[in-house]
Amino acid sequence: MPLNELLPAVSQLSHKDKLRLIHFLLLEVAREEGCDLEPTEEQKQENSLLKQLASTQAVVWSPHEAYKAAQTLSELLK
Repeated sequence: MPLNELLPAVSQLSHKDKLRLIHFLLLEVAREEGCDLEPTEEQKQENSLLKQLASTQAVVWSPHEAYKAAQTLSELLK
């Protein structure tokens, strides 16, 4: 299909579909150039773990204003 026939159809795509098309074209051109930009299984697993971590809340303890802990440590040092 010639590009001049394809462009009107592309302009009618939704924003999300245009981004998918860009991604597809980038991967195709990279493959033609001998590069493989598809994520490996290890990268997919890392991304999955990062997403899981991002969706959790962490509780961080700080010794700031931990007066009882400071007192206990002081007594141990005596």
